[in-house]
Amino acid sequence: MDRSKLRDQNPSQTSVADGGTDLSRDEIRGQLERILGHSEFDATDRLREFLRFVVTETLAGRAFRLKGYTIATEVFGRPKDFDAASDPIVRVEAGRLRRALERYYLVAGGEDPIRIDIPKGHYVPRFSRQPIHSRHALDLREADREVDRPAEPTIAILPFRCLCADEDELFFVNGLVEELVTEVNRYQDIVAVQCQGVASGNGFDVRLVARFLLDGSIRRDASTVKLATALTDQVTGRQIWADSRKIDLDPGNMIALQEDIARDAVAAIAGEYGVIAKRLSLESRSKPPEALSTYEAMLRYHHYMLVTTPQAAEEAFAALHQATQREPDYGPAWSALANLFAVAYAIDEPGIDSPLESATAHAHRGVALEPESQLARTAMALVYLLRGELEEFREEAQIALALNPSSPNHTGAIGFCFAHAGDLDRAHALLERAMALNPCHPSWFHHGICMYYYHRGDYDAAHKALLKVGFQLAYWEAAMKAAVLGKLGRLSEAREAVQEVLKLKPDFEYHAREVTARTLKACDLLEDFLDGLRRAGLSIDESPSV
Repeated sequence: MDRSKLRDQNPSQTSVADGGTDLSRDEIRGQLERILGHSEFDATDRLREFLRFVVTETLAGRAFRLKGYTIATEVFGRPKDFDAASDPIVRVEAGRLRRALERYYLVAGGEDPIRIDIPKGHYVPRFSRQPIHSRHALDLREADREVDRPAEPTIAILPFRCLCADEDELFFVNGLVEELVTEVNRYQDIVAVQCQGVASGNGFDVRLVARFLLDGSIRRDASTVKLATALTDQVTGRQIWADSRKIDLDPGNMIALQEDIARDAVAAIAGEYGVIAKRLSLESRSKPPEALSTYEAMLRYHHYMLVTTPQAAEEAFAALHQATQREPDYGPAWSALANLFAVAYAIDEPGIDSPLESATAHAHRGVALEPESQLARTAMALVYLLRGELEEFREEAQIALALNPSSPNHTGAIGFCFAHAGDLDRAHALLERAMALNPCHPSWFHHGICMYYYHRGDYDAAHKALLKVGFQLAYWEAAMKAAVLGKLGRLSEAREAVQEVLKLKPDFEYHAREVTARTLKACDLLEDFLDGLRRAGLSIDESPSV
């Protein structure tokens, strides 16, 4: 039924049926003005115009016009020949608008009668009544059962306690909280809310809608200043991460110190392999792919990248496929799928048609949808590497690193790629930095370290690094083991490794050059690796493929 035909003589009082609600246009317009006029709605003038446009068009019965082209030309001033495939302005700004709205409702709009959302994958706003929660009516220990929190994890960063009288310490902790908020917001799927001075006087406590609380304290004795930081999961009430360090509050170095502390803490708690992702990943393990939220689907992908088992790959493929069907404009899901197809190509995984072509198409779509996503740029860099387009690989890798130099996951992944491109010194520096940023990094980072020492001729160091790899990515660990042991002259162990390779991939000796050349793009590195395999006793068929 055409809802526009149901308007009466007084359209301002006509109800808007949406998502099971019954709201008048005046109520929704009032809520729109409340948001736009509030100091906690952190949005540019253009984003405010974007919100006003989509709400106004929907209330006027013209929601069908809310397509990327219309918004680009009427809100963002794009020309009539606008092409969304080459100019992702609307998708990018829609993501920023969603985050601005989410932050507003977390920090200031908790007691507003109406909620306005822009669902992912769409530009038509959704209007709904929201229950009013009083800070005094809820016990924080029971809050998780009584409040609907966002699908993405939210961290409330509380004011740090300054247990000393020195003004320098107070300035330091206030600045540190701001740095923590900035650093968390580098991670696309985690929302950070600074609680200091938020929503004062409205009886709303942001902690009620944030699952995780980050707080800390600073204190001093006669000779030492000590900073303690902790992360608490409100569902269990347990502290799940803590850090304590002694610091030197040199007035000339305070900003750099704040940045360093914030970077280290956030990498440990909010990174792809941080404590929050690990906890939520475990909670979602029992859900079927179709029941997972998009964020949980991404957790399946990160779980695979951590353990690299065939079962984890299958689960990640299924979950991400569902996510792209459900939210086709969510770029990170396409980028994650690109990485899965890229790995399938690299290891010559059977049963997947045209994996490199699929990886290329998915990576380009991920970048088009989220050009400022580090995952998108890292996936694109990997695809360029596998295609042998090394100049494009290096350019894309630089973009990815610049987006968030503090991310241990992407720093390590790009370092791993540089190792395969033959830029081993740079690879080693990036991998060492990534592992220092997060001691709980994927063990396959050590594969790049192994390659660094292998090509330098330090085979003992290469073997020590190899013992730390521990990943199960098809036959590659066994092949690397065979090459290293072959170079070391430990031929009995090397032959055992060769048999392990052939057990996992029986035709490897007939295709060793072709499949290893898929990832080893430096000729000297490839020939050095094949030499190690020959020394291990592998008969490599050098006849041309038919």
